[in-house]
Amino acid sequence: MHRSSDDRPGGRAAPKRRLATVAVLAAVTVGAAPALTAGTAAAAHAPAGRNIYVSATGSDRNSGDSTRRPLLTLAAAQVSARKASRAGHPVHVWVRGGTYHLAATLKFGAADSGSASAPVTYSSYPGERAVLSGGRRVTAAWTTDRDNSAIRVADIGAHRKIDGLFVGGTRQVLARYPNFDPDTAVLNGSTTMATLNARSARWKNPSTGDIRGLHSSDWGGNDYTITGRDDSGLKLKWVGDNNRGGDVDTAHVVAEGVFEELDAPGEWFYDQDTGKLYMIPPAGTDLSKTTVDTAELDELVRVEGASASRPVHDLTFDGFTYTATHRTLFDTPYEPLQLGDWAVARAGAVHIKNAGNITVSRSSFAQVGGNGVFIDGYNKDDAVTGNTFTGSGASDVQVVGSTRAVRNPSTWAHMVDPPTDLTPGPRTDDYPRDIDVSDNSMADMGRFEKQSAGVNISMSSRVTVAHNTIHGSPRSCVNVNDGTWGGHRIQYNDIFDCVKETSDHGPVNAWGRDRYWPIAGPSINPSAESDALQKSYSLLDVVRPITISNNRIWHNSEWAIDLDDGSSNYVVKNNLLLGAGIKLRDGFKRTVTNNIVVGGSVYEQISHRDNGDAITRNIVLADSPYSLTGSDPAAKYAADNNLFWDDGRPIALPGVWSTSHLDTHSVTADPRFAGGSPWDSPGMTDYTPAADSPAKALGFTDFPMNRFGTGRPGEATPPAVGWPAAPDPDTVIETQPEPLMGATARQVYDKATQSAVGLGDFNGLYLQSVPATSYAYGQGLRPLDVIRSVNGTGVTDRDSFWTVYNRLAPGSTVTLSVWRAQAATTVGLVKPTDPQQYNNTAGVTYTGSGWGWRGAKAGGQGSYQNDIDATTATGDSFTFTFNGTGADFLTELNADEGTIDIAVDGVHRETVDATSGSRQYQQKLYSVSGLPAGVHTLTGTMKSGQYMIVDGFTVRS
Repeated sequence: MHRSSDDRPGGRAAPKRRLATVAVLAAVTVGAAPALTAGTAAAAHAPAGRNIYVSATGSDRNSGDSTRRPLLTLAAAQVSARKASRAGHPVHVWVRGGTYHLAATLKFGAADSGSASAPVTYSSYPGERAVLSGGRRVTAAWTTDRDNSAIRVADIGAHRKIDGLFVGGTRQVLARYPNFDPDTAVLNGSTTMATLNARSARWKNPSTGDIRGLHSSDWGGNDYTITGRDDSGLKLKWVGDNNRGGDVDTAHVVAEGVFEELDAPGEWFYDQDTGKLYMIPPAGTDLSKTTVDTAELDELVRVEGASASRPVHDLTFDGFTYTATHRTLFDTPYEPLQLGDWAVARAGAVHIKNAGNITVSRSSFAQVGGNGVFIDGYNKDDAVTGNTFTGSGASDVQVVGSTRAVRNPSTWAHMVDPPTDLTPGPRTDDYPRDIDVSDNSMADMGRFEKQSAGVNISMSSRVTVAHNTIHGSPRSCVNVNDGTWGGHRIQYNDIFDCVKETSDHGPVNAWGRDRYWPIAGPSINPSAESDALQKSYSLLDVVRPITISNNRIWHNSEWAIDLDDGSSNYVVKNNLLLGAGIKLRDGFKRTVTNNIVVGGSVYEQISHRDNGDAITRNIVLADSPYSLTGSDPAAKYAADNNLFWDDGRPIALPGVWSTSHLDTHSVTADPRFAGGSPWDSPGMTDYTPAADSPAKALGFTDFPMNRFGTGRPGEATPPAVGWPAAPDPDTVIETQPEPLMGATARQVYDKATQSAVGLGDFNGLYLQSVPATSYAYGQGLRPLDVIRSVNGTGVTDRDSFWTVYNRLAPGSTVTLSVWRAQAATTVGLVKPTDPQQYNNTAGVTYTGSGWGWRGAKAGGQGSYQNDIDATTATGDSFTFTFNGTGADFLTELNADEGTIDIAVDGVHRETVDATSGSRQYQQKLYSVSGLPAGVHTLTGTMKSGQYMIVDGFTVRS
């Protein structure tokens, strides 16, 4: 059963009566989902079909053919359904309301298949809700712990596989440190690994616990089981849940599952050896008067055919609630997915493999421990539609093929370079295709696994993700892990509040590290020959365009759509992007057209030559419509017929734009939206340009503003656009470039640069350009290198670099640790011996209250590097430390300058005068020579005048 993405189910009422409570069926509070209606029931009662009924009051000795003679178990209903299906009848199994605590996963194979004309359907009875639970009801008596009166204890039996607990249908917190904080986004509270190592000294049995944390670069999560402890601290075993390595961000970790950390209401601990369940009840809760349920099964429903050629097919699961599954984090092996950042546990509350025409519809996935739905390997024409997902432990929907279908699959440990199989497309049928994920409400996924999303797609073809409302993810909300094999349509979704706990990511994220990518890998600015070879192979895997269209995406960081490493063959059109822009990094053939970008830019990063990107007919509301990192636009892409606007303020296009003949027909003008101005009304929802908008003359066409997401009554919607306060011009010193051995360096101050170079932090000195003719290039430095240490001393910012570098002798050997192409390397060089000029930002110490740095627009224009440091306070001083035999002090001369006392190595030399009848820039005001080779200081102290200005220094060896 496959329907187009624009077929929209109607609204559905909430369940009308409470669920029954009996011995095997017990009511729990679960997330609401649309209820079945009498109309849908009538449609299913075809005269030639067979209806089978299951009820808490039934018996497996009954026939199950009426509501008066229902069966008791789904297993018995499955046997009856198989018989009817073999006879060629359509079959509908109706499950009456209640909670079914499953003792084992319900498994469906080829024998359970229906047909196109006689499908098999399992569903909740109309107006009721059948709950499939992976846990068991706690019926043992609760007593007070003899050592702690706040703790209640129940003896539920030893050696059970429990890692979740629900009280009154609400998930409780496994005993942890630090305690759970709902108002803290990252891990709901975290601490340092050093703290846990120290704290664990008082844990009697650390091996009951685990550590959850973030990847060392905050690229998702990394998690560990505790295997023991020694004098150095905890011993950990990585579970393998990240494809970018097992290093953890030691500043963001949490320990859980340790008895000694049971100290807050709502926390619990299960002792497997003794069978004791310990809990501090939530405030005001009497455990004897509410329901307490465990979470134990990994999967509730598994639909699996024998192979791609022998699939299970034509099955529908409609209107159920799925809940209380075990977390996959610590009991299911992880598999890395090619060269994307993801590793996945192939498990889900509903797991579908080697199947076709399987539908999961109008159901609620309420606080499942791992993935909601996992579509695995060969699948065709499946639909996940009209469901509600809330609080999933991992991803809501995974659509993931098998590496058996991939030609020349690469991993980070073994890249195939160059590819030897040049046949386009998949190698086998072991992958999903023509999958529909639509009209789902998806909220707050990734509660435990931080490499998670509303929808993740990998090694699949023609997956439609449409009309979903997706929000609350720690990472992306929609992720395309690789280009294999394209044809996806991501459209009409409402996406917001994503990337809440991680970094360097977008709400819609993609990688394209496919067959062509290992030729250069993450290398920056490879040769023209390499670029041409990569381009010729770039569409071997992404054989059909991937379209991202007609979505509303809100984000509070740089890019709403993040087409990261290698992403190729994309069409990005008709999207409303609120608060963020679009990143195009390292790929080929991306068309960005007819989008409205509110408060964001288009980021071109690490672009290949002749990459085929086209940026046309967009409306961009920002002061800087483009951000370039490692990107030369002259021979790489096209941009034109765009409209730019920043509420009347000037628009800054890149300096190379005019010489590259880009945006020659674009305009800066008010787009005149029918709904008003987002500066006046940040919460406005209608961005349709008015009929007389200048965007229309550029070819912009309207797209609907009322079809984003599910459209359900009461559905969540994005926040208002947040316009950041504009900084005072040229007051952000971190942005200032400065010379280094003929290269141009600055700090890693922004997320665009951090992402472009692939860093997990902002430490280092970034080389934004290294001309091939420069001394730096000849010594082995390259564009987009980040210097992370000098002779073993770490570099955090520009001052930490210059403090060490300025003291090194000319001609001496310098060892630099450099971050290049997303990996650390070492560059050994010789410090230049010829005269070197340094900027006023090169490690100069400024003492006194009157100092301020000024860029080009604030008084630095015309000076060396178009910036200065200046003071207005008499007695303020500067000190420049250098290694050499002489130095010059550069400043400005003018009538408002005055006299300066100069000292060398702390000894006063003379008083110099910076006054002049006219302003003169880059003037040598003082020079000293003949010093013994070594480290010296040059100090200037303001004696008179309105200003003292520091422009730079020249050092001679």
